[in-house]
Amino acid sequence: MCGRLGPGRRAPRGYTLAELILVLLITGILAVVAVPRLLDTSQFAGRGARDFIATALRDAQKAAIAMRRNVCVAIGSTGLAVSHASASGNAQACAAANSMTNPVNGLPYSDAANAYLGGASVGSAASVIFDALGRPLSSAGVPSTSTLSISVSGNNRAITVEPETGLVR
Repeated sequence: MCGRLGPGRRAPRGYTLAELILVLLITGILAVVAVPRLLDTSQFAGRGARDFIATALRDAQKAAIAMRRNVCVAIGSTGLAVSHASASGNAQACAAANSMTNPVNGLPYSDAANAYLGGASVGSAASVIFDALGRPLSSAGVPSTSTLSISVSGNNRAITVEPETGLVR
Protein backbone atom coordinates (compact mmCIF):
# COMPACT_ATOMS: atom_id res chain seq x y z
CA MET A 1 0.00 0.00 0.00
CA CYS A 2 2.94 2.18 -0.26
CA GLY A 3 2.04 4.03 -3.51
CA ARG A 4 -1.75 4.06 -3.19
CA LEU A 5 -3.93 6.96 -2.05
CA GLY A 6 -6.83 6.58 0.28
CA PRO A 7 -10.47 7.00 -0.77
CA GLY A 8 -11.45 10.59 -1.79
CA ARG A 9 -7.83 11.73 -2.22
CA ARG A 10 -6.44 12.83 -5.54
CA ALA A 11 -2.90 12.66 -6.77
CA PRO A 12 -1.13 16.08 -6.71
CA ARG A 13 -1.07 17.71 -10.15
CA GLY A 14 1.32 20.26 -11.60
CA TYR A 15 1.65 22.17 -14.84
CA THR A 16 2.63 20.24 -17.91
CA LEU A 17 5.74 21.12 -19.87
CA ALA A 18 3.59 22.36 -22.78
CA GLU A 19 1.73 24.80 -20.48
CA LEU A 20 4.99 26.18 -19.07
CA ILE A 21 6.49 26.66 -22.54
CA LEU A 22 3.33 28.43 -23.73
CA VAL A 23 3.43 30.86 -20.78
CA LEU A 24 7.12 31.60 -21.41
CA LEU A 25 6.44 32.13 -25.12
CA ILE A 26 3.61 34.61 -24.45
CA THR A 27 5.72 36.45 -21.87
CA GLY A 28 8.59 36.68 -24.35
CA ILE A 29 6.37 38.09 -27.10
CA LEU A 30 4.93 40.70 -24.74
CA ALA A 31 8.42 41.68 -23.63
CA VAL A 32 9.59 42.12 -27.21
CA VAL A 33 6.58 44.25 -28.16
CA ALA A 34 5.73 46.20 -24.99
CA VAL A 35 9.07 47.01 -23.35
CA PRO A 36 10.50 49.10 -26.23
CA ARG A 37 7.28 51.15 -26.36
CA LEU A 38 7.41 51.80 -22.62
CA LEU A 39 11.09 52.78 -22.69
CA ASP A 40 10.68 55.19 -25.62
CA THR A 41 9.18 58.29 -24.01
CA SER A 42 9.42 60.58 -27.05
CA GLN A 43 5.77 59.98 -27.97
CA PHE A 44 4.66 60.81 -24.43
CA ALA A 45 6.85 63.93 -24.36
CA GLY A 46 5.57 65.04 -27.76
CA ARG A 47 1.96 64.62 -26.70
CA GLY A 48 2.62 66.48 -23.44
CA ALA A 49 4.28 69.39 -25.27
CA ARG A 50 1.46 69.53 -27.81
CA ASP A 51 -1.16 69.63 -25.05
CA PHE A 52 0.82 72.26 -23.11
CA ILE A 53 1.11 74.56 -26.16
CA ALA A 54 -2.56 74.14 -27.09
CA THR A 55 -3.63 74.90 -23.52
CA ALA A 56 -1.39 77.99 -23.38
CA LEU A 57 -2.91 79.22 -26.66
CA ARG A 58 -6.45 78.72 -25.34
CA ASP A 59 -5.57 80.48 -22.05
CA ALA A 60 -4.03 83.38 -23.99
CA GLN A 61 -7.15 83.72 -26.11
CA LYS A 62 -9.39 83.76 -23.02
CA ALA A 63 -7.10 86.30 -21.33
CA ALA A 64 -7.25 88.57 -24.39
CA ILE A 65 -11.03 88.56 -24.27
CA ALA A 66 -11.15 89.07 -20.49
CA MET A 67 -8.56 91.89 -20.43
CA ARG A 68 -9.79 93.45 -23.72
CA ARG A 69 -6.28 93.79 -25.07
CA ASN A 70 -3.81 91.95 -27.24
CA VAL A 71 -2.13 88.86 -25.82
CA CYS A 72 0.96 87.50 -27.56
CA VAL A 73 2.25 83.92 -27.47
CA ALA A 74 5.84 83.37 -28.63
CA ILE A 75 6.39 79.65 -29.20
CA GLY A 76 10.07 78.70 -29.14
CA SER A 77 11.75 75.39 -29.83
CA THR A 78 11.89 74.32 -26.15
CA GLY A 79 9.43 76.64 -24.39
CA LEU A 80 7.05 79.52 -24.81
CA ALA A 81 6.32 83.00 -23.46
CA VAL A 82 2.98 84.76 -23.08
CA SER A 83 2.64 88.51 -22.60
CA HIS A 84 -0.02 91.17 -23.03
CA ALA A 85 -0.22 94.75 -24.29
CA SER A 86 -0.17 97.60 -21.81
CA ALA A 87 -3.26 99.26 -23.31
CA SER A 88 -6.37 98.12 -25.13
CA GLY A 89 -6.71 98.28 -28.90
CA ASN A 90 -5.67 95.73 -31.50
CA ALA A 91 -2.85 97.93 -32.83
CA GLN A 92 -1.03 97.77 -29.48
CA ALA A 93 2.14 95.69 -29.26
CA CYS A 94 2.75 93.28 -26.41
CA ALA A 95 5.36 94.19 -23.83
CA ALA A 96 7.75 91.55 -22.51
CA ALA A 97 7.46 93.13 -19.07
CA ASN A 98 3.77 92.15 -19.02
CA SER A 99 4.40 88.42 -18.92
CA MET A 100 1.54 86.15 -17.98
CA THR A 101 1.69 83.24 -15.56
CA ASN A 102 0.80 79.62 -16.07
CA PRO A 103 -2.37 79.03 -14.01
CA VAL A 104 -1.21 75.52 -13.12
CA ASN A 105 1.97 76.44 -11.24
CA GLY A 106 1.78 80.24 -10.91
CA LEU A 107 5.11 80.78 -12.69
CA PRO A 108 5.60 82.85 -15.84
CA TYR A 109 5.26 80.78 -19.01
CA SER A 110 8.84 81.75 -19.89
CA ASP A 111 10.16 80.17 -16.65
CA ALA A 112 12.40 77.10 -17.06
CA ALA A 113 9.91 75.05 -15.03
CA ASN A 114 7.44 75.47 -17.93
CA ALA A 115 9.79 74.12 -20.62
CA TYR A 116 8.57 71.20 -22.70
CA LEU A 117 9.21 67.95 -20.88
CA GLY A 118 11.21 64.98 -22.11
CA GLY A 119 13.21 66.83 -24.75
CA ALA A 120 10.22 67.58 -26.98
CA SER A 121 10.67 70.49 -29.34
CA VAL A 122 8.72 72.56 -31.84
CA GLY A 123 9.75 72.27 -35.48
CA SER A 124 9.84 76.01 -36.15
CA ALA A 125 9.25 78.97 -33.86
CA ALA A 126 5.86 80.64 -34.17
CA SER A 127 4.10 83.69 -32.80
CA VAL A 128 0.39 84.21 -32.23
CA ILE A 129 -1.35 87.44 -31.22
CA PHE A 130 -4.97 87.35 -30.01
CA ASP A 131 -7.00 90.57 -30.08
CA ALA A 132 -9.73 91.60 -27.62
CA LEU A 133 -12.28 89.50 -29.51
CA GLY A 134 -10.08 86.39 -29.37
CA ARG A 135 -9.22 86.50 -33.07
CA PRO A 136 -5.65 85.78 -34.15
CA LEU A 137 -3.65 88.62 -35.70
CA SER A 138 -0.70 88.16 -38.06
CA SER A 139 0.84 91.34 -36.59
CA ALA A 140 -0.49 94.07 -34.31
CA GLY A 141 -3.70 95.39 -35.91
CA VAL A 142 -3.67 93.02 -38.92
CA PRO A 143 -6.16 90.11 -38.80
CA SER A 144 -4.79 86.71 -39.76
CA THR A 145 -6.07 85.32 -43.05
CA SER A 146 -4.54 81.85 -42.96
CA THR A 147 -4.59 78.92 -40.58
CA LEU A 148 -1.52 78.72 -38.36
CA SER A 149 -0.07 75.22 -37.96
CA ILE A 150 2.44 74.26 -35.25
CA SER A 151 4.11 70.84 -35.24
CA VAL A 152 5.79 69.21 -32.24
CA SER A 153 8.46 66.53 -32.49
CA GLY A 154 7.28 63.12 -31.34
CA ASN A 155 3.64 63.90 -32.16
CA ASN A 156 2.17 63.52 -35.62
CA ARG A 157 -0.83 65.79 -34.98
CA ALA A 158 -0.21 69.50 -35.55
CA ILE A 159 -1.79 72.28 -33.50
CA THR A 160 -3.89 74.57 -35.68
CA VAL A 161 -5.27 78.05 -34.99
CA GLU A 162 -8.20 79.03 -37.22
CA PRO A 163 -7.95 82.52 -38.78
CA GLU A 164 -11.38 84.07 -38.10
CA THR A 165 -12.40 82.48 -34.80
CA GLY A 166 -9.04 81.66 -33.20
CA LEU A 167 -10.22 78.10 -32.52
CA VAL A 168 -7.25 76.04 -31.28
CA ARG A 169 -7.24 72.37 -32.28
